[in-house]
Amino acid sequence: MIVDTNVLIRLMQGGDRTIEKVRELENQHVPLALSAMTLFELYHSVERVNAPEERRRRIETVLDSKPIYPADGTVMKKAGRLDGRLTGEGREIGIGDTVIAATALVHEEPVLTENVAHFRRIDELDVESC
Repeated sequence: MIVDTNVLIRLMQGGDRTIEKVRELENQHVPLALSAMTLFELYHSVERVNAPEERRRRIETVLDSKPIYPADGTVMKKAGRLDGRLTGEGREIGIGDTVIAATALVHEEPVLTENVAHFRRIDELDVESC
């Protein structure tokens, strides 16, 4: 299962419902992984907070515990086609979510997210909410 960036942020903030959901999945031995886009989004946030070193350490603790799927050529081709289709339909979800969705589709994984409305716009994608 690909964990969306917003879920990781909520975990770092100590969100009870999100922590409970992730524990439930881990207890069921559901493997949790990340898209390389999540690294970009998390490190982007480091530059916008008052305590960047603390944020960086928290991010690295989370990242060290999960495998990361690369945003390789296959993923980026899929993302480009998804984004083109969604934009053409007037239902775009943003580049970050599109790359995360493409990563999930390429690796045949569902997405765990708090942003269900965005990811459900992609019919072929399995989405699980927190």
